[in-house]
Amino acid sequence: MSPRDTVEQSASPPARPRALRRAKPRAPSAAIFAFIAGNPTSLDSLDAAQEQADAVGRRRVDIPVRKSFVRSWDEESPAPLAEIYVGGQSGLVAVKLYLALLWRCAKTPYETDKPARAWATLLDLPDPNTKGARRVANALKTLQQAKLITVSAQAGHPNLVGLAMEDGSGRAYSPPASAYQFARTDQQKQRHMYFKVARELWLDGTIQALPGPALAMLLILLAERADKEPAWFSTAAFPRRYRISHKTRAEGTRQLVARGLLTTDRQPLASTKNASVYDEVRKRTLYRLTDRTFTGPNTNGG
Repeated sequence: MSPRDTVEQSASPPARPRALRRAKPRAPSAAIFAFIAGNPTSLDSLDAAQEQADAVGRRRVDIPVRKSFVRSWDEESPAPLAEIYVGGQSGLVAVKLYLALLWRCAKTPYETDKPARAWATLLDLPDPNTKGARRVANALKTLQQAKLITVSAQAGHPNLVGLAMEDGSGRAYSPPASAYQFARTDQQKQRHMYFKVARELWLDGTIQALPGPALAMLLILLAERADKEPAWFSTAAFPRRYRISHKTRAEGTRQLVARGLLTTDRQPLASTKNASVYDEVRKRTLYRLTDRTFTGPNTNGG
């Protein structure tokens, strides 16, 4: 170093000590509020959800899911939700992981190579680096067998996971909103009808903490637009559409009500023309999701 360089360096103003630098104030995240409120979801999981939301940005604020994931349009075959969710924890992890992948893969080519431990952290699985990562690996196999994703090995890197259509057909994924707009026939429009899962349900830890029956019923009620208006099911139509047992339906409803996500109301059916005062009053249950599940409007009327 020359004497001139030494003089020029000594003449420059001294750096401000790090401790004295004034940091830009940062608003508390949803994770902090959820953690303070006593949410059972870990702070690591809430931080991972916020990091994912920041990475995705405005490309996918809420998570679009085609109705064909939860509802069978063909009564001969169940929808993917009923196939991969069998009431156990393994099926529950697969459903939550698929929702997380739909959230993450928001732009072409709709794929990601995030490691299994990262997904295990987001889903708040115990021991995310070991047991949790293995559960994610098993869930990926389940989703691959259901033709909901593709998995490609990468030497020296985590597997590359790509989205496939939510109906389990194995077709290449495309965003449902644009697909619906360009659909020409009613059958094509039906294939691309979708609902949205609120991002806030990830950011406040609700999705991570939901048990299986509650998550299944939440997705079904969102598909039935119960976040927009009261919904009801006929005894015969529900099992045909969703292939979910009566026990799962009842338990999931109870769990959603207990968590403040759903309200129910028993409403008497209109009397028939020849009704008698001695006839039994028939009633139906109306389901209405609370504002915690609300999202922006869909562009397909679904």
